[in-house]
Amino acid sequence: MKISVTIITICLTLFLLCVSCSREEPAPPPVYKTKVTMPIKMPPPEKAKTSISDVEDKAKTEAKEGGEVKIAKIEEKSLEKPETEAREKETEKEGVIVYYMAKIGDSLSSIAARERVYGDPLKWPILYRLNRDKLDKLQLGEGLPYREVPEGLKLRILSPNEIRGNLKGIGDNVWVVSVLSSTSDREIAPAAIKLIRNGYSVYITRVKVKAKDWMRLRVGFFNNKTDAEKEGKKIMNMVNLRDSWITKAGKQELEEFGGYY
Repeated sequence: MKISVTIITICLTLFLLCVSCSREEPAPPPVYKTKVTMPIKMPPPEKAKTSISDVEDKAKTEAKEGGEVKIAKIEEKSLEKPETEAREKETEKEGVIVYYMAKIGDSLSSIAARERVYGDPLKWPILYRLNRDKLDKLQLGEGLPYREVPEGLKLRILSPNEIRGNLKGIGDNVWVVSVLSSTSDREIAPAAIKLIRNGYSVYITRVKVKAKDWMRLRVGFFNNKTDAEKEGKKIMNMVNLRDSWITKAGKQELEEFGGYY
């Protein structure tokens, strides 16, 4: 009987222990940390700089693969100002023909005096003879050689090559008519203009007589004395002068003026 009580007591004790264990709170579930990812704004990628050499290399590669490739040349303009201003061009070439573009204040005399034209103000008759169609329309009057011409007027001038070629072709045409002598080119100008308008090739040369400077208006160049005398008579009647004479142009005078006609 005592053994039964003891067994019952042990069983009851074990039962109570099981019940108490079942009443314990369950262990809390594990806590996991959540990582929050924020988007990072990246700057837009820079455009690759393409150099001229890169374009050419690409074009060459494409050309090898086949097909026609056209490469546009890229001009690079400098923003820096040049240290010195470029010298202004006074003449422009159109093929073998040379022109002078008139500036403000220019006259036939001042243009002829320019080194890049003829280097002598007395060579204005050459300019007038070559540009009569334009100059006569301006109606500049008797003072034509010294009157201002319009800015931008395009005047035909003889190039050095033309002058040399004309001089070689002059041959024996060395006779001239000496029309008028004066110490003032303005006294010579009216007669020169009139003769040019009548188709004669005139020039003005300098001479020194008894230590005094003179200018002579002459018409040339003739092959022989007879032809010169014949035209001389016509010229004297045309300009109402009787002091004209026939002569031969010297070597220096021929070299200076022979190439303009």
